[in-house]
Order: sequence, then C-alpha cells, then structure tokens
Amino acid sequence: MIPNDPARVPHRLIPAQQMVARDITREFVNAASKLKQGELVKDADFTLFEAVGALEIMDSKMDSGYLGPGESHAEALEYDYDVMRELQPEEVLGLMDQLLCHEMAWHMGHPLSQTLFTSIYLDKLLWPIPKSFDEYTFHRNNQTQSNPEQEQPLIHVVLRAYCLGLVKACDLVHRRITQEYYYEVGINVFVSRGKSVSDAVQEEDFVPQLYNRNLLSEFDIEPVQNVLQTAVEYLQELQEDRISTAVREALIDRLRLRKQFLEALSKDLEAGFSQDNEPFKACLTLIHPVEQSVTYGKPIPESFTLKIQRKLASTIPPRPMVTIDIRAAIDHLKRLFQDAIDLHEILNYSSPSDLRVCVWTIASRKPNPGIYIRCLMQAFIVNEMKILGSKSVKQLFYDDLRDVVLPLSTLLDAENEECEVPSDPRFQIHQSMESFVTRVAHPFVDTFRTSCLNRSRVRRALCHSILEWDNLQIEAEELDTHLQTLTGEVPLTLENGQSTYAYPLGSWVYHEKLKQMQLIFQMGFELSIYAPEELGGMYWYLSHLCSSHQLHIERIQAFVQADGRRSKRFRGNEATFERTLTTLGRHSLWLIATETLSLGLQALYVFLERHGVLPHAASQSAYSSARLRYELRMKPFLPISLPELVSYDQYENNATLKGQADNELLKRASGAITDARKAWEAVLAQGAFVTTTQQKQNSGEAVRRSAIEADWQRNTKNSLRACIGASIAIQTVTKAFSKLSLSTPNTTARKSLPVKVEIPEVGSTGRYHAWWAVPRISEVESG
Repeated sequence: MIPNDPARVPHRLIPAQQMVARDITREFVNAASKLKQGELVKDADFTLFEAVGALEIMDSKMDSGYLGPGESHAEALEYDYDVMRELQPEEVLGLMDQLLCHEMAWHMGHPLSQTLFTSIYLDKLLWPIPKSFDEYTFHRNNQTQSNPEQEQPLIHVVLRAYCLGLVKACDLVHRRITQEYYYEVGINVFVSRGKSVSDAVQEEDFVPQLYNRNLLSEFDIEPVQNVLQTAVEYLQELQEDRISTAVREALIDRLRLRKQFLEALSKDLEAGFSQDNEPFKACLTLIHPVEQSVTYGKPIPESFTLKIQRKLASTIPPRPMVTIDIRAAIDHLKRLFQDAIDLHEILNYSSPSDLRVCVWTIASRKPNPGIYIRCLMQAFIVNEMKILGSKSVKQLFYDDLRDVVLPLSTLLDAENEECEVPSDPRFQIHQSMESFVTRVAHPFVDTFRTSCLNRSRVRRALCHSILEWDNLQIEAEELDTHLQTLTGEVPLTLENGQSTYAYPLGSWVYHEKLKQMQLIFQMGFELSIYAPEELGGMYWYLSHLCSSHQLHIERIQAFVQADGRRSKRFRGNEATFERTLTTLGRHSLWLIATETLSLGLQALYVFLERHGVLPHAASQSAYSSARLRYELRMKPFLPISLPELVSYDQYENNATLKGQADNELLKRASGAITDARKAWEAVLAQGAFVTTTQQKQNSGEAVRRSAIEADWQRNTKNSLRACIGASIAIQTVTKAFSKLSLSTPNTTARKSLPVKVEIPEVGSTGRYHAWWAVPRISEVESG
C-alpha cells in the first residue's frame, strides 16, 4: 500500500460523488515484492470481516450472489421450472423417490441446503412461510388455475400430501436430535439440551440449520395424517383407465409408509416411553413393497436446483447438491426402522451391567446406527432425570454398587433415609451417600450416553472423562475412610498378614476407570489410529491394563466373599450375593479373554516386526520415533494417578519382548491364542446378560432381548473367529520360519522371511472384529 494515498482514506468519509476508483495492481505487486518472507502488513482499518468478504466476492465457489458471464440477476435467483405443470403418475412416483433420497442424505449428515431444500416443490410449499396449514400449497402465488386440486389432483392432493408428511417427519427428527448430545457438522459444538458442551470416518453428526424455513413445527401430526389419508382415498377411488394398478399401489404404499413413519416418530418423541415398537414394525413391513416398486417411477431432475441456495438464510458458501441412489436410501431407512425396533428392547431393565451391554451392542453395530437412533437411545437412557422412563439415577447407581462391590452393605439401606437424628450413624451415612450420589450422578450417566456418540467421538469423550474419574476416585476413597467409622467395618487380613479395608466406593470408581481406559485402546484399533509398527506395543498395554483390572476384581471378590461369610444380612439376600459374584466372574472372564488374545497378537506382531515384513506407514520419517509415538498415545493418561503410567523404557522392554528368541515368540503367541480361544468360548457360553441360579430355575424371570442377544453373540463369535484367524497366521509364519531356518542354518546374514503380511481394514471381510487386527499372512516365493 502507498502512504498518503487518497485511496487509503476510508470510503465512509468520502462522498459517493467524489469517489474515484483506480487500478493499483502494479503498485501493489511492486510493494509486495519488497516484503521479506514471513513479513506481514496489516491495515488497522481493514477488519477480519472485510478480509473474508474480499475473498468471497466474485468467487463462484464462495460468493452465493455471484453472477456468471451473461447471467442476469433474475436468471440467477429464479428457476424456470413450473410446479403447476401436469405430471404423469410415474413422474409423481419418481418425485417421491427422489425426495426420499434427499431425506436420507439429510439423515446421513448433509445439510438441508444440499438435499431437501434443493427441491422446487418444497420451496414453493414452504416459502413464503404460510400463515395457516391450508396455505401450505404449491399454487399460493399462481392464479392460472381456479381449482388446481380438481384439475391436477395427482400434484395438489397426492404429491402435496407426501411432501407435507415428509416435512413433518423432518420436524420430528430435528426436534429429537436437537434435544440430545450431537456434534454439528462444520461447527464442532457439543450441544446438549440447548447448552454448549462428537462413525469412524466422520466426527460430526448432523446439520440442524433450517435456513429460516418452518417445518410445520407449530402443527401436530393429525392434520398431516388427515391429508395423507385423503390422498390414499383419492387413489383408491381413481379409475384404472387413468392410472395403472401397479403405479397406483406404489403411490399408496408410499403414502401409507409416510403416515406410519409419522406415527412412529411422534410416539417416540413423547416423554413417557413405552416398550411398544409396533409402529416401527409396521414401517418395516410397508417398506418392502416400496422397495419392489422403485422401477416404476420416472425421476424429474429439473425439479431440483441449486439456485434455491441463494435465497436461504445462510452464511455457508454454495455447495453441490448431494444425491444418493434410491437403493442406498431405502437400505438406510430399513436400518433405521430395524434399529428403532431393536432399540426398544433396552427398556426392559434388569441391571446396570445388562443396560450397558444393550447400549454398547446397539451403538457398535456395523454399519453404525444413524444420528436419529443414537439420539433416541440417549432419550431412552435418561430423560427428565429418569432412566428408561421410570428409574431414578440414584436407583441405577445403587443397583450398580450392589452388583459390583456392596451386595450386603448397610450403606445402601433405604431405612437410612427414614432416620432424622443427626447423631445417629444411619443419618450420617445417608447424608454422605446422598452427597456422593450428587457428585457421581452426571459422570455415571455419561458412561451410558457416551456410547451413543459416533465412534470417533466416543474415544475422544473417554479420553476427557477419565481425568474426572481419577479425581472422583480420590474423593470416593476419602468418603470410604469416613464411612468406615460409621459402619464399624472390620478390616480383612490378607495372606501376608497385613490388614486392609475394602474401600468399596473407591474400588467401584477404579473399576469404572479401568474399563474406560481399556475402551480407549480398543477404540484405537477400531478407528485405525495405530500404525502397523505400533500394534504389538498397544496390544501389550491393553493386556497390561487387563491384568491390573483382573487383580482389582480379585481384590473386590475377596472382600465380597469375606463380607458374605460374616454378615448377618446374608440370610435372605442369597440371590443378591450370588448376583454380585456372578457379575464379578463375568468381568474376570472377559478380562482373561481380552488379555490372552492381546498377548498372542503382541507376540505375533513383535515377530513380524523383527523380520521387517510389516507394511510400514508411508508417513514414517526422521520426525517420528518409537518414543515420540508412545508419548503421543499415552498423552490422555499423563494426569492419571492410578494406575501409574508405564515408563517408556519399561514399555519398550515388555512390548518388544527383548531377550526372547524367535521360536520362543511363536510358541508364546500360539499358547496365548489357544488360551484366548478357550476363554472366548466360555464368554459365549455365559450369554449376553447376568443370569443367577434362581433365574435359570425360573426362566420366566429372565428378561428377553432377542435382537440384542443375537448381536452380542455375533460380536463374541467374531472375537472367536479372530482367535482362529490368528492361529492360522501363526501356523503360516511358523512354517515359513522353519523353512528359512533350514535353508540357512549356519549363516549370520539370513534371507528375509518369505511371507506377505496384510492388515485388513476395519469393515473389510478379512477383519473378523474391529478390535482385533489379525494380520493375513501368506507365503511367497523367496527370491
């Protein structure tokens, strides 16, 4: 810029008639050439808003008002498609299917401006905003027809009804999603019930912007249902000489599906949730004839245009229209219906541990459930401070304490609430426990709700929450010390002669924290965060956490059994006591299965790394080292006091199995995989949910969740398949190693191992389970 140049004077100080524009390109380039690299020149009067505006103006990719060469303003804003044109029945059918495709694209996370709001029919229906329900028509500003409903009923009765049903369905979906935890695309704001608070590939879920359009939010579903029913009745009375039977039935099927979908969405938006999933079952039944009749429709591509984006209230630059195939849209809708049907099974409450299994099993389905299903699951878990619509948070918390650490304790007695004498220990116990419930309620409920986020955000949320649980453990242990004097707890003498107290609340918190730390590592495998050379070390650390957790479970079991032997409260509470031991046994068996499979994969990857056959990442360079990668992976655990972070030197010795020969590595891997297979078979035999002896004898007491149990069994069998795949890989590499050893028995410079190693990606057929990266190994001809 040129000093003392009149062009630098702010334009607001120069009258319009005195403003003179001149080309300063040459002076600008000359001045810019004299700047050193990295030097910045800033005008104090040139704001950030003006800078962004300067970048956007006259840029077709950024400026929504940009006019192309020879394009007038009217041509840029107005489309030439006539919504009053006569349509054939096949064209109406095709339009319905096109709208369904755009609706499902919105469900997948694309904004309305790129999907539904590119429809000219919806634009005419919603803008300008009607003042009454009857004004939601295509012909408000068109006077060419006196009675379009009678002259073109396929458009103004049938298509209008379908569009109104679609818009109202979007309104109900929008309301459900925006009431729960979700991550907004492009803004990365955590929204929970209006407060500012994130699939493995995409970290954002949903675009809530409505662009100053109204989605019939002020109306209930009844008027829309009536319009849909009227359209169905019209088609049923339509003579066959005006429409083919197949097309008529196809139109009726779509209207009925839309009507049933509205009923299902409306029912699940109510505060009091019921286990009735019949509306979604009806939707799933109705979608099959819709799927079979998609070939009858004739699409009208010109009825969708990007010009509508220029009329929307948005700060987002123009973006291309998003279209998906009708088959993909129907598949997505079918999964939504099936997930919603199965989701209602979690309302059958039996215990917090069973609820966790239900939530995690549904949330980890492949493909992952959509944002609507995950938000609906959040609403089922907690809504208006009620768990599953009927349980209090305190009751859920107390149930979990009974199942894990306190089956026979007076700390959870309901009688404590009735005591009103401040000096009475029961009164003080109640006050202390109420304070702890208040402190732990939010993070405890979040352990369930976090599972409902998309997969990448689940791991990120866990990395943040473990610090809060670490602080909570300190508070819990302090409270345990206080409660010891109130309950008169007798310490337990260990085998080494030392006496120690149970610290039940601290033990429960530590148990929860260890579970979350293990999930962080396992989600790392699912999200393909680790490079191939890191897999062996990460599997060792996972096994290390499982081993620590197993020791903690054994400590809890010792105190529970000791309490059962000496407690006067045991008689009459045998079922509660047995349930706690059963729950702890299930945790222990799962930890053993995870630890042994991790150790087997660790030994296999260490062997492959030693022989240099792993497919190393292309990003490996001088800027990366094993120590730096370890520091990066352990960053979430640096502030954690317990368990202590393993130092890098100790990690390297354990993770790389220094001092063990190659044949020892293969034997170690084979033995660990054999143990893992037996453990996973035992896990599968136990079933998805906790079942006591009394429940087995009286099968009527067991809660049935057939869909979730089937998913859980499939997931566990995939872990078994991973064991089998790992065993085959070990056999293949052992065979190749034996051949190599025989061919070069006495030479120090051996040939490379004649094998090819592939690590299947998550979601591929070769990846048996998202958490178990079992390599596929094949022999190759040695050169």
